[in-house]
Amino acid sequence: MIRLIVNADDLGSSPQRDRGIFSAFTEGIVTSASLLANGSNFVAAVAQAQACTMPVGVHLNLAEGPALTGPIPGLTDAAGNFPGKTGLRSLLLDGCPNETGIREELLAQIARVRTAGLEPDHLDTHQHSLLFPALTEMIADVAIAAKIRAVRLPCPAEFVGRESGEAGYAGDRSLAAEIALYRRLTPAAHQILRSKPLWTPDGLWGMPLLNRLDTGTLTATLEGLPEGTWELMVHPGHFDPEDPFGGPERAMELEALTAPEIRELITDRGIELTSFRACICAC
Repeated sequence: MIRLIVNADDLGSSPQRDRGIFSAFTEGIVTSASLLANGSNFVAAVAQAQACTMPVGVHLNLAEGPALTGPIPGLTDAAGNFPGKTGLRSLLLDGCPNETGIREELLAQIARVRTAGLEPDHLDTHQHSLLFPALTEMIADVAIAAKIRAVRLPCPAEFVGRESGEAGYAGDRSLAAEIALYRRLTPAAHQILRSKPLWTPDGLWGMPLLNRLDTGTLTATLEGLPEGTWELMVHPGHFDPEDPFGGPERAMELEALTAPEIRELITDRGIELTSFRACICAC
């Protein structure tokens, strides 16, 4: 049996990206989304998620935007803004900059989602920060404390060199370096998560497909899925010139995720589309 969670990241980040996520859920193969508690479009995203009963997790964010708890010494600037992707990774590679402050912020992000009326079915992290040793155990323990039973396992599932993986971005040195970093960090993070009373999928597909998930690469990925319960990470949306991550690649993903031939392929292969919530209930 092949079970697949198709999870859209960054819900709440902007109206155009949210519009694409909800379209991919109601008209395509997306089965859940991860909500940014500090996203600029958070309130509207919550209302839409409630209206269409989309399963939602919390996209824990220590990289971008404002901290909900205000300035965190060692992590944010004086105004409480996170340090960005590169800045966060630099800090985490040196250790945890403020364990108490970060834990309070993570719990505050979960609490904001719940206070808004949504019950999160899983946790994952913006920019895969869970993989860094400074955060892995903390985030697992936060999930347990918050009584959230499922966590993304950000273990790149693509085999090295497969067409839908490394070979497809050989010319993108930045992405190649990121995937190499993720692969180095994965074994230790995997061991910690598996030691906790948490449910995780068998691995994560789509990490090498950032900005290049189209009908062709999605087809290749779905055709290559082995037996197991997996997560596919996606980022659909509509073009937004005001959003640095809102380029035409978002619309390309949306087109692929709603393509009739993709739905036919899923049916032909006997892939069961599911969600974190459904998998937890089946345990």
